[in-house]
Amino acid sequence: MTFVSLAQASHRLGIDVKTLHRWLADAQLPLQCHPHDGRKKGANEEHLQVLARLHQRRLAPSEEEGPAQLPCQIPTLPADLLSLPERLAVIQAQLVTLQQQVTDLTRLLQPIPLAPTQTTSTAKPPPKPTRSRAAASNSTKTPPKLVHVIPRVEYGEEGHYVVVCPKRGLLPFEPDTPEWFAWIAEQGSFRFVGKSGHFTAHHEWHVPKGAWRAHRQIRNHSYTLRLAPNQELTITVLERAAEALQAHLT
Repeated sequence: MTFVSLAQASHRLGIDVKTLHRWLADAQLPLQCHPHDGRKKGANEEHLQVLARLHQRRLAPSEEEGPAQLPCQIPTLPADLLSLPERLAVIQAQLVTLQQQVTDLTRLLQPIPLAPTQTTSTAKPPPKPTRSRAAASNSTKTPPKLVHVIPRVEYGEEGHYVVVCPKRGLLPFEPDTPEWFAWIAEQGSFRFVGKSGHFTAHHEWHVPKGAWRAHRQIRNHSYTLRLAPNQELTITVLERAAEALQAHLT
């Protein structure tokens, strides 16, 4: 015998509690006590079926049964949103390439010091205006802001590859070693200069296992290639990508 509270019974019959009491009294159906709490009164499932037939009511399903589950339909995302991570990765690669170009241009535009010209005039030079130390320090030019320089992996003249860090210089390990893969997993990007070409590699942190992407700007056009995860990013993979990007020059 299934106990049903008065609130649940009235809800399933679509009536209020007062009407439920009247219907039970008219049908001479007694109230039922809760099996664990005698203070709570209710009805049972069989009495509800009798009341539903007597008053031509459709008995709603119990809360335990629950309404029929509707199939969950996930709307398809627009193509623009699906391609958003791809666009962000390309933009990030372009920004790193532009930073590298700014660094190269900054080095080329460093001013060349000119030798002081000797004057043959015997006229006494005008006295230099005196300035206080505070004024002199304020007029001192501030050094230019340094541009971020990324590490480099290069194929050396001696026939092997070297890893150069902007802060620590030449690193004491070679590619395709455990130290190499541990170093790769911590980097955000680096410059690769191999036998067949060069490019900038970018770490896609949002991709599982840390996938990498190769990017190169050729004739005002950006070319991007997928590389490999951290533990598969070998010199062979890098050289193949450099050769594929170099082919766009022909």
